[in-house]
Amino acid sequence: MRAVMVYAALTRRCLSEAGPAPEKAPVVSAYHPQDLAGEPGLQPPRSPLGHAASGLAGSVRARLKRPPPPLPRADGALLKAAAAIVLLGGLATGLALYLGHREVPLEPVVQPARIGAIALMVPQDLTGAEPDDSSRLVGMVRLRLDWPSLGPAQPQAPNRQRLLITLSPQDKVNDPQTQLSVYARFLTPTVWSNPGGLVVRGFRKGSPYEGDELYVSVPDGRGFAARCPLDAAKSDSARPDLDEPCRVTFRHRGMDVNIRFPRAIIADWELMLGGVRRTIDGLMR
Repeated sequence: MRAVMVYAALTRRCLSEAGPAPEKAPVVSAYHPQDLAGEPGLQPPRSPLGHAASGLAGSVRARLKRPPPPLPRADGALLKAAAAIVLLGGLATGLALYLGHREVPLEPVVQPARIGAIALMVPQDLTGAEPDDSSRLVGMVRLRLDWPSLGPAQPQAPNRQRLLITLSPQDKVNDPQTQLSVYARFLTPTVWSNPGGLVVRGFRKGSPYEGDELYVSVPDGRGFAARCPLDAAKSDSARPDLDEPCRVTFRHRGMDVNIRFPRAIIADWELMLGGVRRTIDGLMR
């Protein structure tokens, strides 16, 4: 017992001479150096490479936190592309149909005709007949000409004026001098002027030409003498809707030429007669 007491006394003496005991150092794990973050003054040393890695990691984290940019919307571009494709397809289809069904212009069919001793070659389109119409008049020719072009009349253009022309062998009744002498017996004494250098005279009531007016060129009517009705409905009882009520007959190239024409163009009588004469000259063979 005495020995134990001596040991304890020696121990206390040694401790009192050594001073206070040092603080216990914290335990550091080799795998968790971040445990030192809670202990002041015990932070692990950092190298320049560590600083760079830390900055790079922070930049990556900041970029990842950004909201993703909106994807470009392609709806408008797709619609425009689709519309362009449809338009080009429609144009290509229309062009193909046009080229496939385009009518090749055909040469006008020419029909031979004879009026007395005069031979003519008449284009069928000038007669107004249908392409499949094989009938023909014997001893005369009828033409339907557009005015003022004097080309083929256009049935699908009802507002166009036209000339109806009949070519026939010469007849004494149609001689201009004979016509004027017959008209003179039934004319009224009243005379008035008309545009185109013509004078106008009326027919007496009860005469065969009652209701008509006579348009003649000066001085004697040999150049032009045409009858026009005062009322177009009375021009032809069988054709009350006739659009060519006026008529003039003259001779050309050994034929009698009768023209029915609208009253509205009577002032252009010189152009009309000259154009018809040139057309007939082009038909002769």
